[in-house]
Amino acid sequence: MAKTILLIEPYLTIGVDADLDTMYIDWWGDVTKQNVLDGSALMLQMLDQEKCTKVLNINTRVHSHWKATAQWAFTDGFKALDNTTCKCFAWVKPPMSTMDADYVRRLNVENVNVCIFDSILAAERWLQGNRISKRTPALAAFEYH
Repeated sequence: MAKTILLIEPYLTIGVDADLDTMYIDWWGDVTKQNVLDGSALMLQMLDQEKCTKVLNINTRVHSHWKATAQWAFTDGFKALDNTTCKCFAWVKPPMSTMDADYVRRLNVENVNVCIFDSILAAERWLQGNRISKRTPALAAFEYH
């Protein structure tokens, strides 16, 4: 994999692997409410710039986090993600998280397939197994079916 680092902040790194059409969001340390809000805005900005269809959201190095992160993502965060090029979002939870697959069923997203994982390897395999076409609507009109 040829990852390119796009951005480094004191609480996250955002990178991309253009060959795999994947953006990597790697969170670490003690993540505050402001970090979540700012980091999510940066992710959306980078998605708009890079046009990736897959996101690997890594939380394995998060020590503590804003307690309402999951609730905010449920009510606000994924609504914005639904309007991006992202089609598959792999969420690798922190080691001591109790988040489960039921959380995903409650998300209000129409255009993004979200899945929660315990390991980065499992998340990467899931993303690689999802073949997403990056065709543009204008070009789709010229395709034969």
